[in-house]
Amino acid sequence: MNEISTPIYQQRRKPRSLAIALPATLGIISTLLIGTVASVPSLQTALAQTSAPEAPAAPEAVAAVYNTPTTSSPIAMTNDKLFVWAVNSSDDSVYVINASTNAVTSKITVGDDPQAVAIDPNSEYAYVANAADNSVSVIHITGGGAGGVVERTFATGAEPWNVVISPDGKRVYVANSVQDTITIFKSDVAFPTVPSIIGNVTLSDSACNTDNDKRHFQPRGLAVTQDSTRLYVSRFLSMVKPGGVQATDGGKEGLVCRLDINTSAATKAASVTGFSPIKLPSSNAGFKDKNLNDTAAYPNQMQSVVIRGNTAFMPNVAASTSGPLKFNNDTHAYVNIISNTNGTEAAAGALNLHLGARVPEAGKKKLFFANVWGMAFTNNSGAGSAYVVSQASDVLVKLNVDASDAIAFTGSVSTTRYIDLNDPATPATAGVNAGKNPLGIVIGAPGNVGTPKAYVLNHVSRNVSVVDTGTDAVVATIKLQDLPTPGSKGEEVLVGAEMFFSSRGNFERPAGTTVSTNDRLSSEGWQACSSCHFNGWTDGEVWSFNAGPRKSVPLNATWSPHNVDDQRVLNYSAIFDEVQDFELNIRNVSGPGAISPTINGSAFDPLHGLLISDTGDINSAPLVINAFAKPNAGRPGLKVKLPGSTFEWQGLDALKEWVRRAIRTPNGALTNAELATPGLGKTANPDNTGGIPNSDASQGRRLFFQAGCGSCHAGPKWTVSRKDFTSPPAATEISTEAPVTTTVGAQYLNRFLRDIKSFNLNVAGAGNTIAGQPEIGGIEKIENGVLGALGKDVNGDGKGNGYNVPSLLGIFNLPPYYHNGACETLDCVLANADHRAAGLKVGQTDPLTSAASQAKVVAWLKTLDANTVFPINLS
Repeated sequence: MNEISTPIYQQRRKPRSLAIALPATLGIISTLLIGTVASVPSLQTALAQTSAPEAPAAPEAVAAVYNTPTTSSPIAMTNDKLFVWAVNSSDDSVYVINASTNAVTSKITVGDDPQAVAIDPNSEYAYVANAADNSVSVIHITGGGAGGVVERTFATGAEPWNVVISPDGKRVYVANSVQDTITIFKSDVAFPTVPSIIGNVTLSDSACNTDNDKRHFQPRGLAVTQDSTRLYVSRFLSMVKPGGVQATDGGKEGLVCRLDINTSAATKAASVTGFSPIKLPSSNAGFKDKNLNDTAAYPNQMQSVVIRGNTAFMPNVAASTSGPLKFNNDTHAYVNIISNTNGTEAAAGALNLHLGARVPEAGKKKLFFANVWGMAFTNNSGAGSAYVVSQASDVLVKLNVDASDAIAFTGSVSTTRYIDLNDPATPATAGVNAGKNPLGIVIGAPGNVGTPKAYVLNHVSRNVSVVDTGTDAVVATIKLQDLPTPGSKGEEVLVGAEMFFSSRGNFERPAGTTVSTNDRLSSEGWQACSSCHFNGWTDGEVWSFNAGPRKSVPLNATWSPHNVDDQRVLNYSAIFDEVQDFELNIRNVSGPGAISPTINGSAFDPLHGLLISDTGDINSAPLVINAFAKPNAGRPGLKVKLPGSTFEWQGLDALKEWVRRAIRTPNGALTNAELATPGLGKTANPDNTGGIPNSDASQGRRLFFQAGCGSCHAGPKWTVSRKDFTSPPAATEISTEAPVTTTVGAQYLNRFLRDIKSFNLNVAGAGNTIAGQPEIGGIEKIENGVLGALGKDVNGDGKGNGYNVPSLLGIFNLPPYYHNGACETLDCVLANADHRAAGLKVGQTDPLTSAASQAKVVAWLKTLDANTVFPINLS
């Protein structure tokens, strides 16, 4: 994520009107320039050289190895356990910490939005995956691990989110999440030979992309077995299983790909010799819905893979999408398990950590574990402990591990220990010591002496929490970066980030307050905005909402990335016009919903939500929260004050500012030319495998506009949806399907709907199937399965047909498509003749009837991101 105090419309990459292959001579000149720049230290490199310790002596003849499997993470420890390295995406840096003293020894500037770091076992090189920069920084380590200098920055592919090094130190693997490739580095031990790229392997056309090879695999978590013969790669988002449909608990499945690797091979072909998919099905979640029916969930948002012994663990945000939606039966804290990683693997079920939160330990409050993200173990074999990062609840969840690598709760079947990193009642975790939004964990005894410590990287609070695993207490907090200037826009945006990524929230408590001022963002910390909108994007799920089946909408196009005053109308049926309207979701989906009897005349719970009474009474809930009749922006609400600041920010309005200014659009897939000529300061990727052919992208762009697609997907947001009024909208703008009683009664803004005949699209038996495509669409029923959904004019007033036009910004990385998830691929979308017809002029012949033409448009759409220029002249 970019520095959250910096508006995302300040572009860091060149505009992409079209990727054009450079002439051969220009390519040669660029290569020469890149080589020259890479060999001359920048000012920051020079500063790092003066502040870092001297380079170590030449390495010994026998290279060191890790004696454990390795995993990808935003925080890593040197093999001798003397130094901890942590990325900080807020200032595009890597911080190095002395594990014995907890002092920061170095700050090394890397590329845009670093997400992961890996260190070779000899502490010669560190590798940093820079997601927004499409690159990996290779750092020559100095001082035995205390610092380093960026030797070279390699272009790898679009959105490299994770990097891992094999335990033998010979190979480095990078997961290019948008490019759908794994870049393989040869890691040379002897400095000054800089590591080099062997090549890329693609996952989209491998045996792992099962059931539909047009799907976006989106590789994310990485782990290598201790013998350096197997690489495991998680698919980040779940996909519909054969015979499954969207918006059902058992309709989808997760997947992990095993790559057979040879770390001594000199060629790409010999480096990866096989791809084997391991499917992870849904399982009973252990909770019942409000109708007392059992619920199931499937793994989703698998950010990491961690191996212990012969077992792989995948913490994830599991999804249970069937209605009726309620906080305690939709998102879950799963750790999925794969057994026998040294033989024939098998999916071995999952442990739902939420089950261990039902009865807290004595003296602790009931708190669930939202967004489990990373995991680490205290030891490599025998009995021990595991700690799982709960990204949104700001806690570490502790588990027992036995000699067979089985995990279990530390207490009963309903109780497991958690360590609160953000408890304002405890000095070690309050104020500047609070750990907010933990993203990664590494465990080790400093210098291999004493009790292992857990080092937890916290993104929003910009620090590292140190936990003693012997006492399960936070013993230190290490600051990485100063918080924004008090009163600045950056401070307000950071408060908004805290609101978005937290399932709890800690708010100011003025004199006379009797209600709770913490844990208000969801009931008992169950979920956060980020539970369904990863990084502000989407979890790829279709949920049974009150308006009907609805994919979690990507928020990156809520405002234009180039104009913070250009907002689209919200949600698929234009039922919201302000981000603050999502207060209704906080209260009614993530919270308990309406209460009875009312309190002070309000049916809203005064212990949940961010808005308070319009009188300013913090102890009372609002009387009215309505999407249209009353603007929700600027209303009295709970306030947040950051450590060291005197400014108080209204939490809900700050959340809006974060959405408005800080969510970046994921980069589009790179073309062959962009891989070969990545820009000044970067070393080109010698292998364009997985790149988008330039001619296909060029022709696809032309066909897109010839087919009239730009008539709906226009402007810098790549949608014609634009809020052109000041809230509230005029009463004449608001419609419902009343008086019909068989459909939902929600209000919507009809003017923003476009009908492309997508109601009940790809739903079995509905008569609206795209030829040749699977019938996987969510059925047009609302959460109780009785009433019909929005999207169809059922009362015959000429209003209500269609949906709010979605944005195409970063569209390839944000599947599925359509409001009900009718398509999991862009190829499916382009095959929809009714959709294509919506853009054609009267009498115009459709230029996209052939599969070849559709494929070219898909190729171009894969590259479309915030830097793609919408043409002013379409002639």
